[in-house]
This record gives sequence, structure tokens and C-alpha cells, in this order.
Amino acid sequence: MSPTTLTNRNHWLIITTFTACTLLAVVCEWKAFPFVYGMSFSLSSLFVLLSLRLYGLWGGLLTAVITGLAGYLFMHHPLLLVIGVMETLVVGLLLRRYSGKILRSDAIFWAVIGIPYSYYIYSQQYPEGVVDIKLIVCILALNAIFNALFAEIVYHYVLLGRSSGVARTNRQPSSISQLLLHFALGIVMVSFLLNMLINSAGSFKEVSLYVQSMVTISTTTVKKEWGAVGDSLTAPKNDVQLRRLQFVIDRYASDTYTFCFVGRDHKVVASNHRGWIGRSFDPWQERDYDYAGNSLYISNSREAEGRTELYTWHKEHFLYVEEMKDGSGYFALMFPIQAYYPYLFGKYYTHFLYLIGFAAAAILVSMMINRSFTKGLQRLASSTRNLPLKLKQNNALAIPDSHIVEFHSLIMNFKHMAGSLLHLFHESQRNNERLQAQAQLLQRSEEQLHQLAYYDMLTGLPNRLQFNRHFQELIAMSEAAGKSIKVAVLFTDINRFKQVNDTLGHALGDQLLRMAAGRFQALNSKSRSVFRLGGDEFVFLLLYRQEEELAGCAEAIRDSFSVPFVIEGMPLYMTVSIGISMYPQDGEDMNAIIRNADIAMYNAKEEGDGYFRYYKPNLLPLIAEKMQLENGLYKALQENQFYLQYQPKMSSVTGELCGIEALIRWNHPELGFIPPDKFIPLAEESGFIMEIDRWVFREACRQNKAWQDAGLKRASVSVNISARHFYQGNLKEMITEELQATGLEPQYVSLEITEGVFMRNIEKVIETIQHLRGLGIQISIDDFGTGYSSLSQLQRLPISDVKLDRSFIRGITIEDKRSSIVRAIIELAHSMNMRVVAEGVETPDEADFCRNLNCDELQGYLFSRPLPASDFEKLLA
Repeated sequence: MSPTTLTNRNHWLIITTFTACTLLAVVCEWKAFPFVYGMSFSLSSLFVLLSLRLYGLWGGLLTAVITGLAGYLFMHHPLLLVIGVMETLVVGLLLRRYSGKILRSDAIFWAVIGIPYSYYIYSQQYPEGVVDIKLIVCILALNAIFNALFAEIVYHYVLLGRSSGVARTNRQPSSISQLLLHFALGIVMVSFLLNMLINSAGSFKEVSLYVQSMVTISTTTVKKEWGAVGDSLTAPKNDVQLRRLQFVIDRYASDTYTFCFVGRDHKVVASNHRGWIGRSFDPWQERDYDYAGNSLYISNSREAEGRTELYTWHKEHFLYVEEMKDGSGYFALMFPIQAYYPYLFGKYYTHFLYLIGFAAAAILVSMMINRSFTKGLQRLASSTRNLPLKLKQNNALAIPDSHIVEFHSLIMNFKHMAGSLLHLFHESQRNNERLQAQAQLLQRSEEQLHQLAYYDMLTGLPNRLQFNRHFQELIAMSEAAGKSIKVAVLFTDINRFKQVNDTLGHALGDQLLRMAAGRFQALNSKSRSVFRLGGDEFVFLLLYRQEEELAGCAEAIRDSFSVPFVIEGMPLYMTVSIGISMYPQDGEDMNAIIRNADIAMYNAKEEGDGYFRYYKPNLLPLIAEKMQLENGLYKALQENQFYLQYQPKMSSVTGELCGIEALIRWNHPELGFIPPDKFIPLAEESGFIMEIDRWVFREACRQNKAWQDAGLKRASVSVNISARHFYQGNLKEMITEELQATGLEPQYVSLEITEGVFMRNIEKVIETIQHLRGLGIQISIDDFGTGYSSLSQLQRLPISDVKLDRSFIRGITIEDKRSSIVRAIIELAHSMNMRVVAEGVETPDEADFCRNLNCDELQGYLFSRPLPASDFEKLLA
């Protein structure tokens, strides 16, 4: 091959190699892979520095300018154009002094110019606290040092070849010390970056899981408190529901994140941050989001502030959106990533400290190995350099003592190296053991996360997520079997569990739930499984062939509560109500089946304790009516839909009126008269009973005072008070305020309480009753004998009278056992200086029998039905 042809070939190789370096630099800038803090890690400067080393200062500057312009025009990276060109210029000048030392020259540039300049630029662009500038600068410097190291490694060890015409003719061979240094630093840098990427991904995953758990807790609590049935959540339809939703969000949402309910028109109608209400909010239009798993998204925005663009997480947030089933709106929860900076940055800074420590250790080890391993060889090479000339000039040669000694020294150095390698192996083995231990910890953590995700923490039963999965599996199994095997849902609810919670406290309520879950779990089999959806709601999934199997399962569930629960030595007799719906005849999907089973359960609950009912389409109006009543309670108070009727108490001795009982009534504008046994339990559940009690007490006192001022007969008026007032309200203050407001004297007031009041915090109850008795107010126990009274506690209470429940009076004249019980109760009450009131007296025989038993007062339809105030005046007159 002629010299001209060889020269032309070398020119083409140079042009091709330079073009390849430039294109690779542009591609690496375009395809930079994501790193920590939302920033990217680019290899573009590796090829810029390689071009600088191969083709000199002007070749490197040309590659840097092309790469910077590409980043500026297409990827909007103006900072690359400034720092990249500046880095190439300074490193190119330093290479003239430190020949071949790309890493050293680049480190000097970043220590003297790059880091201060970058810090100054970003500190001017971003206020203090918006982004972590120190972390950003560390990442930029780390990126650059990494590229410089591997540019030097590629130049020295990758065979570009002298024959290619690319390498300089004066290229010097690499030394052992340089090789060791490159090897040590390369291993440290690569291991560090991989470890940092893995730990960053793990840390971000932990944050995502934590946010997901916060989302689950917040949305589940808000939906439950808002009054959603199953998953049939809809937007608020009126101002009352909207205020209720706002109240629930304010109560259960945290200031650390934004909780919004957005309407169909993308307007925020409720939020824990009042400034959001009324704002237009459409997250999918405002910015891009990346899917983070489990309906969770993370925003992905690019910002250009001034002319120095920086993409970090400082304005990003997690977004969770849950659509309403009817398309009327959606929940949106936004968690700013900035709240988790301390956790993430702590790990990042720790990694950088590890990098500096390991890099310093690597340099020190390489220097020690170089000194101990190559000293003899260097002495031998120095003494034998220009050996022919030295021999010719008869110069004394400083050769080691003998070849045997040098060989022995070389062997000892190899032994030393072997010992060092053995030490490194042992350290690696220990690291491997630590990694295995960490892997085991990670596995246990994953198992714990699985337990948290799919099992209820209180009872240990599978939760709603597990129920959803199992339901789909059973449906697939049923369809595979040609629907000869069917699927049913038995929705189970513990009756009067809320009363136990309110009276005994949540701790004992949780204990009752665990005990109930144990009994339910004992009913599990291959064909049926139990799940806890929340509160006191348990669901059985059942595979069956004949419908009779469903009744047998429901009876087994009911019979599991036949034995009382013993909590702190006190037996509790509890019952369950069960609703049954079947797939597919009662619904085409899981949500419909659950909703219909819930409806059937409410129907069973209304019919009495311990019943089970199948779902029927005609049950929907009944549930709708209940929801209408529950939603109408607040409006009833505001619009004065409640009114009082009064029923007299008659003296069994004189037959004269001796007391008045005030009874609340509700005249619904659409449904008409609503019996108290329908709306009072709803008021207890929703908490409106506190306001209803206050209204009843005020109205009864006002009316009694008006009758007294009119000169009518003076009698004590009795008012029923909920147990909630003894635990959650300021009963003493309420009584005092209303008595002062109405002017009624305390001796003309009697409070009727149920026995459930004494089940919780008996000392506080006694103190409250004693205070009221000290004012002159009479205290009566209503429905005596039907609840949880403890005689040992009853004797401590300053009770004025007890009321025998109607169930004791009915049939008293024909049943000896019933009459014996009533006689015993009357004698017991009289022995404790209490009066006895028999309510529900409807026949003259019942009245005579109660008089013969020395009952003090009588009340019932025999004397008068409850009357409006205007009609009751005639009795008083």
C-alpha cells in the first residue's frame, strides 16, 4: 500500500472517529439516564474529554460546542454549553502540563472553577430552601469526575491502536501504579453509582408505599365518616352533604398534604386547604404525570428559570385520584415530595461521604501496593537502564545483591499481594454475609408489607384487597365449572357494637372485635372464607351448589354468638345480622354484590337481632328511606320539624297527675310522621343526638315553665338523655345553661337515663349524677332490668326512681314468674329509697296489680296517650 493511500486512510479514520465521538456525546446528552433527586446522569463529557485527549484542544472544543448547542437547542440544557466549553478549555490547557492526566486535570477544574461557579449560578437562580444546591453541585461534579476517569481509562486501555492513525506516535505505555489507581477508582465509582441508584430507587419506593398507605387511610376514613355504603360513593347533592363532606375532610385530612373533592366541572368543592375551594383544578391538563403504581402518580414537569434550566423534584408531588362511581366528581390527594427531602437527602449525603472515604482509601491502598510491589523492580530497571552504555563506560551498576534475593523479594511481594487479596476476599465475604442478612431483612419487610396490604391489623383477618382478589378467583372458578358451583356473599354486622364502643370504650370494643374474628375464623373451610372490611363489618365468601347451604352457613354464623363474650369479667350477649346476595342473580359485579348484601343485612337488622335475610330488589326503597332520614336529621333541627308530646304519670295512691314525660316526635315534610324508634338510633350513630337532647331539654323546660306561669298544676317534667352526654358532652354545663335560659326551677326536672350509662367510667358518671342531684334535679333509670345494671354500682348512685320496662308489665296478671320479678324489683328499689314507675300500663287489671305491689307511679295508654302541649293543658287544669 502506497504512503498516499495509507495517509488518506488515516485521515478517514480520524474523521470517522472524531464524528463518532461527537455523535456519541450528543446521543448521551439526549439519552441521559435518570439519577437521584430527579436529575439525569450523562456520559456526554466522557466522549468530549476523549476527543480532547485524541485530537487536542481545538478538536475537544469543537466537540464540546456541538454537544452544548445540541443540548441547548433540542434538550434545553444551556448550562452544558457554558460549563462544558469552560471545562474542555481548562482541562485542555492543564493537559499540556499534566500530560495524559485527564482525571487530575478535570478534578482541578471542578475543585477550583466548576463547583464554585455552579454553586453561584444555581444560588442566583433558586432561593434558599427551594432546591438543595449542594446536592445538585455534588451530582454535577460526580458526573464529571466519573466521565473523566473513564475517559482516561478508555484512552489508556481500549485498543484504539497506533496503526489506526488516531493515537499520537509519542503515546507512552501505562505504569503499574497508574493501572492500580484506575482499577481501584473505577471499581469504587461504579459500585458507588450502582449502589446509589439502587438505594435511591428503594428509598423512592418506600416513600411511594408510605404515601399509598396514607392515601388508603385518609380515603377510607373520609368515605366511612361521610356515610358511603360499600363503594357506592357519590358527590354531595346538597349543601348539607357538602358541609358534612367538608367537616369530615377537615377532621381527618392532614395539613401535610392537600385533600380535595373536585366536581364534574373540575371545580374544587371541598378541601382541607380552604384556599383551594372554588379553584379550577384539572391535574391532567396542568402538567404531565408518571404512573407510580396503585393509582398513584408523580408529576413530571420541566421548568426554565432565567436561562439555566434545572429539573429536580423540588416542585413535584404525588397525585392520587379516585373517581366517583357515578362520574359526578373525584377525590384528589397531593403529597409534595419536598416533605420527604430530609429522608432522601440523608441517604444521598451518606453515599457521597462513602464515596469520598472509599476513593481516598483506594488511592492510599494503591500507593502502598505500588511502593511495596514495584520498588525492587524499579531499582532493577533503574540499575539496568542503558546497560550497554554503562558497561562500555565501566560504570558501577547498582544491581541488587543477587538474583536469588530479588527473586525471593518478588515472591514475598506476591505473598503480600496474596495476603491483601485474601483480606479483600474475607472482607468481600463479610460484605456478602451482610448483604444476605439485608436480603433476609428485605424479605421480612416485604412479608410485613404484604401483611399490612392484605390483612387487617386488628383481627388478622384478610382485608378488602384480599377479598377483592379472592372474589375474582371464585368467579373465575365458578365460570370454569359451568356455574354449577355458585358464589355468594354473606355480609355480617355485629348488633349494638357502637353502643359497646360508646359505653365501654374503644379498647374493649377492639377486644370484642378480635374475639368475634376468632369465632368467625373457626368457621372457615375450603368453600368459605371470612374477611373484615372495616369497623364491625365482616364478609363471608362462599362457594355453594344448593341455596340451602347458604342458610346453613348463616345459621352457623349466628350460632357462633350464642355463647356470651367475657370481657374483663363481664359477660356480653351479642348478636349478628346477616345479609345474603348471590352472584350473578343479585349483581353482575363485585361492587353490586357487596352493596346488595349490605342492603339485605340492614333489612335483617331492622327485623330484629340474630336474623339473616336474602337480598330482594324491593329492599332498595327501604335503604333509600333510611339514608333520607339520616341526611334529614340536621335539616329537621334547623327547620323545627321536631315537636314534643307529653304523657302524664299518675300516682298509684291518689290517682292524680304527679309527673310529665316529654316525648320527641318528627313530622317529616315528605315522609310524614317518623316514629322515634326509627330516627333516634340514626341520631345516636351520626352524633346528632347531642343537639337533639339539648333541644328537647330546652323545649320541655320552657313549656313546663309556661304552664306554671299560667297557674296550672306544678309537676316535674321528665326528659330522656343519651349516654353520649356523659362521655362526650358537657352535661352539667348544658343543664345549667338551659335552666337559666328558661327560668325553670331544678326540682321540676327529671332526667331519664338508660342502664348503659354505667358501663363506662362509672366514677365520672357518679360524680355527674351527684352534681345534678345537688341542684335538685331528679334522676330516673329508664327501661330498668333490660340492660347492664350492676347492683353493686346501683346502690352507690343517688337515683330518685326507676322505671319498669313495658316488657315486665305486659302479662303481669297471668304469669307468676313475671309478677315475682316485678315484686322483687319493687322491693329492691324501695329498700334503696327509690320510687318505682311502671310504664306501659294499658288495662285496669295491670294498674290494680301494680298498686297491690306498692308501685309508686303508673304511666300508659290506660291513662292517656302522648298529647300535644295544647291538649295536655286540660289534664293540668
